[in-house]
Amino acid sequence: MITKNTIKLVQSLKQQKFRKEHQLFVVEGRKMVEELLRSSFDMVYLFATERYCNENGIPDDRMETASEVQMAQMSGQDTPPGILAVVRIPKRTRPISHEGMTLALDGIANPGNMGTIIRTAEWFGVKEIVCSEDCVEIWNPKVIQATMGSIFRMNVVSAPLDAYLMEERNMGKAIYGALLEGENIFKKAQWEDGIIVIGSESHGIRSNILPFITHPITIPRVGESVTESLNASMATGIILAAFAMHS
Repeated sequence: MITKNTIKLVQSLKQQKFRKEHQLFVVEGRKMVEELLRSSFDMVYLFATERYCNENGIPDDRMETASEVQMAQMSGQDTPPGILAVVRIPKRTRPISHEGMTLALDGIANPGNMGTIIRTAEWFGVKEIVCSEDCVEIWNPKVIQATMGSIFRMNVVSAPLDAYLMEERNMGKAIYGALLEGENIFKKAQWEDGIIVIGSESHGIRSNILPFITHPITIPRVGESVTESLNASMATGIILAAFAMHS
């Protein structure tokens, strides 16, 4: 039976301070819950409405039936999808130096961009994303939704970015920085494995991070476009595609 305290708990998880306090986050929608159930994440609650159960079947024997009113109270979406899970935030390990490309995100603030970057990175075979400590929280519901399940398969960690990049540079890693001035990503014959730094939507890569960039790179502007910059998630996709073609 779903109690008022349970509903209150789920409602509180819409705010970051309570996600941090309880070490829990919320997942909504059929696809996201199916991805969750295939993952190693620890699910605490699984709720669905009777209508959802009748239309889709019961995906897990731990499910509790919620009324339409209860689901509306717990859901963070304007139109509740009818199924919602509460999940324990995993204990993320520190960044791991490994082969292949790693993404380093410097101050990404938009939840949609963060989620799309995580999803795009998985598509191109990136195993790990290292976020500066002021990036948007990855357990934000909008981030979770935008990943379309990739969050359950990617190692996304938060770390002091300058210290991380210094350590990796000292180990001989190539550190690429997405800048307005740099090597054309489409003209290099081959790229070595390393770290790709993507700056924030409004400020790009910050001044304290620039000294660690060993390979400035750029997406060339075509024609006489006066657009100042690309969307962070769009730029990430273009860069990763170019690297995949020349790796």
